[in-house]
Amino acid sequence: MPAAIVAVYVLVVVLHLMMKPATCIPTVVTMTNDMDGEVLNVHCHSAEDDLGWHAVNFQSSYVISFEDNFTGTTLFTCDFNANGPFPTTSIIVFRGYAYGPNMPCYATCTWTVKTSGFFDNGVFNTPWAPRV
Repeated sequence: MPAAIVAVYVLVVVLHLMMKPATCIPTVVTMTNDMDGEVLNVHCHSAEDDLGWHAVNFQSSYVISFEDNFTGTTLFTCDFNANGPFPTTSIIVFRGYAYGPNMPCYATCTWTVKTSGFFDNGVFNTPWAPRV
């Protein structure tokens, strides 16, 4: 292989590694139930992990922690439901760095679930899905 091609290949690899944020600190996603009188059921999963369903009481939180994969394509989705008019709603709670600057958070993600919907780091993000 010509030296120029090897040099370009090495440069691309180095630039790719420099673009990836340091992952020495794991990402922490916290989901807090702020629905008075409701138990929130949460089921989080990625391509590699299925964390199962967890019941979260009012003013309590469910916390997950993980590291973004090497390619920056980690996606964690959580399904939420509660009794009454709150049907199962799925939210992407974390998108890796490869998805660009529109990811909801990087190292600390705080989701608050209210009767009005889902708040990402204090900002309204998504309403509850309509009842089918």
